[in-house]
Amino acid sequence: MKKMILSSALSLSLLGAAALADDVKIPLGEQAGSQHIATPTTGLTKAQVKSQYGEPQKENPAKGKPPISSWDYGEFTVYFESDHVIHSVIKPKLHKSEEIKIETTDEMPEENLKLK
Repeated sequence: MKKMILSSALSLSLLGAAALADDVKIPLGEQAGSQHIATPTTGLTKAQVKSQYGEPQKENPAKGKPPISSWDYGEFTVYFESDHVIHSVIKPKLHKSEEIKIETTDEMPEENLKLK
């Protein structure tokens, strides 16, 4: 009987703790929002990408076998295997965060800051 009462009390305390827990919201990036961004399609050559989208902001050299390289544009990155596009990825736009200002603080005595 005591075990059942202890078990019930523990269950109720855990439910109460869960009910008091705060939700933590972490802002996620959004891919393109409501606008559509045209990106190079699979199979285009590097020359075709340059003629359609202009010079990239940065050309990252090829690595590995098969050689994979990438070009960075303002809103997207293009990945190449040898000379052909294998994938284009839109860069995420992060949500704007608000700066939090703390107006008052409780100071901790310096002796509490030392390792013991």
